[in-house]
Amino acid sequence: MLDTIDLLVENLYSVREPWRGRFLNLVAHLATGNGCDGRAPGREQLADWLWADPRLCREVKLLLDAWPRSGV
Repeated sequence: MLDTIDLLVENLYSVREPWRGRFLNLVAHLATGNGCDGRAPGREQLADWLWADPRLCREVKLLLDAWPRSGV
């Protein structure tokens, strides 16, 4: 599962702006229920959330799988 999480984090950070920030804010909101303080979560924080919540991990994977590759 660690490889999956590392790949998800890498894929999230490879999305071009402004979408990267939007996706990171969405994941922060889903993980914490209230988003974050306006700063994008770091890679380690993102990986911790994905590791702790398999449902969130699946949702992020589905989101990235649905995102057109031309948008990455």
